[in-house]
Amino acid sequence: MDRAGRARKGVSEVVVTVIMFSTILGTLVAALFFAQLNLSAQSTAVEFENGKAGMVSLAQTINGLSIAEGSAAYVRVSSISQGIFLTEGEESLKIVVDDGQRSVEWDMGRINLVKLKGAIGASSSSFMVLEGDKSISDKNTLLGNLIISPERPGSLGVVYQEWNYGPWVIVDFGRIRVVPSGAVPHTENGLDWYNISTVQITYFKILRGSSSGSGTLDICVRVKSIKTYAPEFFYSRSVSITVNRGPESNPSLYRKFYTVSSNAENLRGTLVYLTVVEVEVSVR
Repeated sequence: MDRAGRARKGVSEVVVTVIMFSTILGTLVAALFFAQLNLSAQSTAVEFENGKAGMVSLAQTINGLSIAEGSAAYVRVSSISQGIFLTEGEESLKIVVDDGQRSVEWDMGRINLVKLKGAIGASSSSFMVLEGDKSISDKNTLLGNLIISPERPGSLGVVYQEWNYGPWVIVDFGRIRVVPSGAVPHTENGLDWYNISTVQITYFKILRGSSSGSGTLDICVRVKSIKTYAPEFFYSRSVSITVNRGPESNPSLYRKFYTVSSNAENLRGTLVYLTVVEVEVSVR
């Protein structure tokens, strides 16, 4: 009986040892798994925050480019767990200048966007302006702000984040800058002088370049060309500038007006200039 009892006791100790070892091993594996999961989540969050900073820097870099063909710069962004896309937008932009007697329209075509898609683990609010008027809390209001003027200064490029089946950061240059340059004297015969009011309109059109690679990427921007349209003359002291933006089904989904007037004496009319700066964006 004693021998049998000792035998049963020995078996019990082995079983207990195995159970304890299994429990400890399971605990260690679980702790290691959750530690790795937490580290991965932190890494994803940090990368997304850096990505947002990179998109803001990209918009500022494009805004700061010298308006001369060949001007270039780059921004470095990590995309280990996130992706960068150069996409053709669904919306087009048109500029209309009117003085009540005649009207001129310029079609700028589709608005191309630069997008960064964060990893699934990256947290993001539903909408937030990162570059531009940060007091705006609504996407429609932001996209409807189509004219940058002396009364409402700002950046041509805005950056915002939104949630659309995951976190996104979007760089959008779908707006124009209007600068009334005042009245300038003009003569046609050297004897009779009169004044002409001048207005400068500038639009940065983003072009999609090449895209390749992964990991740490350089987003390269280059002024590919500068198109200066023939100036349009209006026999009026005042002209209205309208910007329409929207998809093909609703081209005036967003609309903004701006009026330029001059009180200069002996004014003959208003001369409107349009300059389109084509900026090519490539990812390497």
